[in-house]
Amino acid sequence: MLLILLGGIAACRQRGLSSPGAPVVLISVDTLRADHLPAYGYTRVETPNLDALRKDSVLFENAYAHVPLTLPSHVSIFTGLLPPQNGVRDNLGYSLGPGPATIAATLKAAGYATGGAVSSVVLSHATGVSRGFDFWDDDVEPTRVNQSLSRVQRGGDETESLLASWIAAHDQGRFFAFLHLFEPHAPYEPPEPFKSRYAQQPYDGEIARADEIVGRLIALLREKKLYDEALVVFLSDHGEGLNDHGEDEHGVLLYREEIHVPLFVKFPGQRRAGETVKSPVALTDVFPTIAEVAGAPAPPGLAGRSLIATLTAASPAPGAAPARRVYSETLYPRLHLGWSDLASLTDDRNQYIESPRPELYDVVADPGEKNDLAASLPPAFRALSAALAGMPRPIQPPGASDPEAVKKLAALGYISATNAGADLTRKDLPSPRERIGAVAKLKEGFGDLQAARYAEAAAAFRELLATDPGMVDVWQLYADACLKLGRDDDALAALQTAAKLSPGNPQVLMALSDYYLATGDYAEARRHAELVGEAGPSNPHENLARIALAEGKLDEADREARAALERYPSRRVPHMILGRIARDRRDYAGALAEFALAAQAQQRVGAPPMQNLSFFRGDCLARLGRDAEAEAAFQEELRDYPSNPAPRTALALLYASQGREDDARRSLTQLVDSLRTPEAYFAAARTYEVLGDPRTAEELRALARKNFPKARERKETG
Repeated sequence: MLLILLGGIAACRQRGLSSPGAPVVLISVDTLRADHLPAYGYTRVETPNLDALRKDSVLFENAYAHVPLTLPSHVSIFTGLLPPQNGVRDNLGYSLGPGPATIAATLKAAGYATGGAVSSVVLSHATGVSRGFDFWDDDVEPTRVNQSLSRVQRGGDETESLLASWIAAHDQGRFFAFLHLFEPHAPYEPPEPFKSRYAQQPYDGEIARADEIVGRLIALLREKKLYDEALVVFLSDHGEGLNDHGEDEHGVLLYREEIHVPLFVKFPGQRRAGETVKSPVALTDVFPTIAEVAGAPAPPGLAGRSLIATLTAASPAPGAAPARRVYSETLYPRLHLGWSDLASLTDDRNQYIESPRPELYDVVADPGEKNDLAASLPPAFRALSAALAGMPRPIQPPGASDPEAVKKLAALGYISATNAGADLTRKDLPSPRERIGAVAKLKEGFGDLQAARYAEAAAAFRELLATDPGMVDVWQLYADACLKLGRDDDALAALQTAAKLSPGNPQVLMALSDYYLATGDYAEARRHAELVGEAGPSNPHENLARIALAEGKLDEADREARAALERYPSRRVPHMILGRIARDRRDYAGALAEFALAAQAQQRVGAPPMQNLSFFRGDCLARLGRDAEAEAAFQEELRDYPSNPAPRTALALLYASQGREDDARRSLTQLVDSLRTPEAYFAAARTYEVLGDPRTAEELRALARKNFPKARERKETG
C-alpha cells in the first residue's frame, strides 16, 4: 500500500501538480447551486471575484454533493467518506466519531497549521467537524430563544475577517485555512447594494454578496504573496430547490438543483488554469486531492478519489469500466417529516432516485429533470437500481455515536435503550415527492406563528399532523403555538412526541428545557439543558445561567454566564444575563454597563436586536428616574418585538408614575387587543393590581379563563 501511495505522489509530481507544503485554502459557500453562477452559464448575477478565480482554476462541470444538508455534507468533504461510512446523516443528533481521519488532522500531521472559521452553528465544534483544526471559530449565537438551528448564522464578512487574522499570523509556514460562508442560505437578506440590485431574486443577491467576501480573502492571499503558490479549492456543500420541483429550500428532495454544486480547483502556479472537466466527480474527492497536492498521503479506504486522476485521465477505451457513479442521500424527510428517505446515483448521463416511486432522468438531455424515464424501465434504470441495491447503507440513528446520551434519553422516557432507532427500518412511508406540497402549509403555519397568530398557527400544524404524524419539526412548532395559547399540557405532549420520534434531536430537547423553564419546573429544565450540552444553538453555560437566574440563584447564574464568556468572549447573551443579575441585585448602573456591552457586540457583528435587551435597559433607566430614556427604550423593544408583553406593561407603569393614567390604561388595552393571548391578559391583570385596580385585574383574569380555559398564570421569569 505504501508503494502505491508513493507511486501516486510521484505520478502527481511528474504531472507538475504536486507542491508539498503549499498553502491550502478551502472555501465553502453554503447552499450555492452550480447553475446560478456565471462560470456555469448563468447570466443574471455578477460574480467578478469568482469569475477571476475560475480563470485560474480547473472547473469541474458535474460535481455532486452527497447530502443536501450542511453538516453531513461538510463531514463527507472533510473525511472523504460517504455518510453511511462516517455516520453523520443529518444536521441534528449526529456527530463525527473518533475513527475517520480528516483533512485537517492529516495536514496537521504533515506539519501544517490548521484554522477554520464558520458562519453557522450547525458546524459547531460539538459535532466533531472541527477535529484536526488548531483554530476553529464557531462563535455564532441565536438572537431569540428556541431559534431554529438552520437560522442561527452570522455574516460572512465577520467570518472572513476572523480567518484572515488567523492567516496573517501563520503566513510564514505551512497552513490549511477553511472558510465557510452561509450566504446564500435562507433567509435571503443581502445587504445593499445587492438588496436593491437583486430585488427580484434575493437568492442571487446573496450569491453576489458571497462573491464580494470571497474576493476579500483572495485579495489577502495576493497581498501576502501567497496566492500563486496556494492550492485553492472553491465549492458548495449543496444547492437550493427554489421550487424547481416544489421545494423552495433544501434537504427533502434529491434533484439536481440540490446536489449539483460548483467546484473550482486552483492548483499552485495556476497550472491547468482555465480547463474544464465534464466527468462526474464528488465532494469526497476533495480530501484525497488536497492530500496528494500537499504531499500528505490520504489514508486508504476513502470513498473519494483524487481529482488529479480525473483531470489527467485519457478518454476511456472501448470496454472500459463504466462512468463514475456518485452516491447521494437524504434522511431528512424520514427524520423530520415522517416520509421516506431518498438515495440516488448519478453518472455521466443519468440520475436514478430511489424512493417509494423510483425515478430516472437523463441529466444531459434534460438537466432540469422534468421528464421521468423510469416507467419504461430502460437499461440505465435497471443498472443504477441494481448498483444502489448492492451498496451497504446502514442507517445510524441519531445519538448512536454517544451511548451515554442514549442512556440519559432512556431515563427521560424518550427512547428505549434496547431498540433505539427501530423506526428507521420502516419501509411503508410516503414519498417525499408526493407530499412536498405540505411544506408550503408548514411555512404558512410558521408565518402565523411568527406574526403572533397563534390560534391560526396551531390549526395549521394540527391539520398537517393529522395527515403526517411523523413530522417532528411540526410537533415542535405546534407545541410553541400551544404554549402561547396557554395550552401547557398540549404543548408538553407535543414536545414529548417529538422527542420520542427523534430522541437525539437537540433542538427538541432544548425546547423541552425552555418549556419547563417557562412553566416553573426548574429541575426538569436543567436536566434537559444538561443533556443538550453544546449540541444546541446556545452555549450550555448560557442555558444553565438562564435557569439559575429564574430560580433566583444569582451567584450560580453569575458563574455560568462568566464561564460562557470565557468560552465565547464576543457573545451578547452572557452580558445580557449578567445585566439581569446586576438588576436583581439593584445595581442598576452595573446592569446598564452590561447591557451596553451586549449592544456593542450586537452592533459589531451587525446582528438583529436581541429580545428584551431594550426592555431591561429601559427598566433600569426607569428605576434610576431617567424616565424619557426609559420610555424610548421600551418603545424600541416594542418596535422590534411587538408580540412581547413586557414593554407595554412597563410603559403603563411608567406613565402611571408620571400621573398619565389615561396613557397607562391605553397601553394595557393595546396589549390585550393586539395579542389576545393568556400571557397578555395575565400580564395586564398583574399590572392593574400594581396600579391599585383589582377589579379590572379580576375582569381580565376572568376573560383569560373564559377564552383560554386551560391556561395557567405563570410566574414571571423576566
